[in-house]
Amino acid sequence: MKHIDEYEMTPVQPYLVLETDNYNMVPGKEEGISQFYEFSFETGAPDGMTAVPDGSVDLLFRIGNGQVKTYIGGTVLAAKNWEFETGRQYFGVRFLPGRCVLPKELAIADLVNNDLEIDGNLFGKNLTDQLAEAGDIRQRAAVFLSACRKMQPDQRTEGIRRLEQYIRERIYACKGNISIRQLAEETGYSECYIRRTFQQIHGISPKNFERFVRFQNVLTRMNRKGQQPALNQLALECGYYDESHMMKDFKSFAGITPQGYDRMIAGTKLKVDA
Repeated sequence: MKHIDEYEMTPVQPYLVLETDNYNMVPGKEEGISQFYEFSFETGAPDGMTAVPDGSVDLLFRIGNGQVKTYIGGTVLAAKNWEFETGRQYFGVRFLPGRCVLPKELAIADLVNNDLEIDGNLFGKNLTDQLAEAGDIRQRAAVFLSACRKMQPDQRTEGIRRLEQYIRERIYACKGNISIRQLAEETGYSECYIRRTFQQIHGISPKNFERFVRFQNVLTRMNRKGQQPALNQLALECGYYDESHMMKDFKSFAGITPQGYDRMIAGTKLKVDA
């Protein structure tokens, strides 16, 4: 099995950016973290905010009224309602796909398409108190990084971690369009072992992860400023076989069509920040 240069996908949750107040984000890239983010709701939390598939794990701290509640969730499998409360400040940690280090009390399989309320101090002693006392997002990010570095490292064997990394990077490099058979030929492992290893770390199959990568590719491309390609060209550039293939997945994962999404983000901060 040959090593390839690491490539990471930056997971996108567009509705979180569009429908919250005071949204702010700081890139992570350390300890397997994609980004830290914070937001609030000044005029009332919207009904039916949508979470989209991204292959990632989000850790969310709700801060307010002298207490901190902690929630954790893995990737959703299709567009799904994401519930929040008015009058609260939220601080979030989004891990890169396959890079989340979980405390022994949690298993990745239990997080997929699910949100759990947990003790936030599983990620570090007195972590929630320190987050509540921190003055801004950068201070909270520093507090979390300090706690994360003290967590027990991944106990999986080096071979399993290297194989998963190779599979993930090949999926990225092929824009979510590579067969398990090809991965088996490249690595020398059986198709069954590849599926089992990947699911052990991600909680989802390589096939589902490839679908999410293609969809995230489309979101990232559409969020860029400037002239967008025709839908058939966009589909091909993002790893789809054709436009209808992209349209079907996009509607299932985003809850609207690509045309509707493009109208929704026109002139918004998504276009500016992409």
